[in-house]
Amino acid sequence: RFGLLNRPDMRLTLSGQGHGDFDGKKIALRGELRADSGYFEFGDDQLPRLSEDVVVVGRKRPSNGRVNARTPFDLDMRLDLGKGVEVNGYGLTGRLRGAVQLSSAAEGEMRVAGRIHAENARFLAYGQRLDVEQGLLIFDGPVDDPGLFIQAWRRNQAVEVGVEVAGTVQNPTAQLISEPPVPEGEKLSWLVLGRAPGDAQGADLALLQAASGTLFGRGDKVGINQQIARKLGLDDVSVRGSGTLEGNVVALGKRFSDKVYIGYEQGLGFAQNLVKLDYSISKRWSARVETGTTSSLGLIYRLAFD
Repeated sequence: RFGLLNRPDMRLTLSGQGHGDFDGKKIALRGELRADSGYFEFGDDQLPRLSEDVVVVGRKRPSNGRVNARTPFDLDMRLDLGKGVEVNGYGLTGRLRGAVQLSSAAEGEMRVAGRIHAENARFLAYGQRLDVEQGLLIFDGPVDDPGLFIQAWRRNQAVEVGVEVAGTVQNPTAQLISEPPVPEGEKLSWLVLGRAPGDAQGADLALLQAASGTLFGRGDKVGINQQIARKLGLDDVSVRGSGTLEGNVVALGKRFSDKVYIGYEQGLGFAQNLVKLDYSISKRWSARVETGTTSSLGLIYRLAFD
């Protein structure tokens, strides 16, 4: 048993059996290793890079050719992640389990084959922490660009929505998914705000427009509204129009469970306020109680059309 890495942001302890030989040119390593424990944290400290189709006058254009990682070892090692290696970065937190086979081609290029899946993981997208129901890394070639498939969901609401990420790590694609199927704008509203777009007004709609392009701007980069909400321990902070009060309001909201959402609205420039409690009875039925300047009680039934 030995520790391969021992840093605050990267730790990996391995155990197993193997043997090595040296033919005068390369060291040959064979065997099986198992991760007894591991933790990897990836920060967001990389500077943005120009797109490959951008040409800077007076600067030599970088080659599009890929530089493959090479190693002085002749590898044939199996690595089992054991009970799981913890990861935290780029929006994903949780454990990775599975096994891969490490090898090296004749020219020294590192090759990896195998599958790793996420377990008890969450994925941060559009400012929401979604439960990962499927998360796969599929290795069949270079170590730095495995295939990718992630489905992460926001469940227990009238329209359950999620994000599906596919492609490769270096070239991912994403789309919104929902059960039942609804138009794209409604998917985004249920994902970001937890309610139908008919309930979203004013600044809420601007928040949706801003959110629509933030998924790959790094998973943990969110809008200023959501940053403030997080600092206050809330889910929603916005200045918007109100469907009940006159004029614009400061709106605060907190989801206490999958069923209970409490919101508070304070009028700007006028003495009006409102407290709202939404309770989800089922996927389609919910109850709303409003009290303050005005009071009301109602049942809401939602029916989605594609």
